[in-house]
Amino acid sequence: MPAAPELTATPLAGGSESPVLLVLTSLGGTVEDWRHAAALLGERFQVVGVDLPGHGLSPAAASSFEVSDLADAVELIGAGFAPRPVGIAGTSLGGAVVQELALRARRAVDDSRVDGGIAGPVAVVCSAPRMGTPDSWAERAAAVRREGTASLVGALAERWFSPAFRESDPLEVERVLAGVAAADDESYALCCEALGRWDVTSRLEGLTVPMLAVRGADDPVAPEEAMQPLLAQPRVSVVVLPGARHQAAVERPVEVAGAILAF
Repeated sequence: MPAAPELTATPLAGGSESPVLLVLTSLGGTVEDWRHAAALLGERFQVVGVDLPGHGLSPAAASSFEVSDLADAVELIGAGFAPRPVGIAGTSLGGAVVQELALRARRAVDDSRVDGGIAGPVAVVCSAPRMGTPDSWAERAAAVRREGTASLVGALAERWFSPAFRESDPLEVERVLAGVAAADDESYALCCEALGRWDVTSRLEGLTVPMLAVRGADDPVAPEEAMQPLLAQPRVSVVVLPGARHQAAVERPVEVAGAILAF
């Protein structure tokens, strides 16, 4: 049986006595992408970033894994903060992990996994219950194994950030994209393959916890039609950020943090 991925948690803001908010990143991102939003969220929470396998400070993946395995690893991190309440927010692949955790929240009570359960805000940022297709993710995994993550940087700049943000804050865009180039190629490819196998659309009716869904109005990665099955759920509150693309927590940290705090 493959070993579960090992994920590294990094405190970003807030006091050690506060309720905890775990923040998860997109594929190719690092916890630094939440730094500005975390500074605002830290007024109410201890904000702790969690890097994906082979990204940021997390070690490279040793073998194939599923999105549910990432959820297990995040749940284990959350359990370490008991008895404090733990909430969770995530962008893109991080948002997929949030959806997994939200869908198992009832089970966390039923099978006595209370310490790992959700007891704080649940927020999905620019993420859908199914993203892309198995073929598209397989193609990206193959390209990364062949050419490395640095080969993605040019395309991601346009998909992730609006023209206005690329012009107004080029250094922040450069920092984020440097994190993509620094990611472990094989770990990135394995994340792609996990996303290709992941689809919780048919499970959404089992969502029993309130959830905030933040959508970038101009996001080409998780557009409205892809997010719609999630947005239509009765326990989901929706915030739309006009002009924002996929990395809304980077591009619009004030609005993202404000939405989470208001929720």
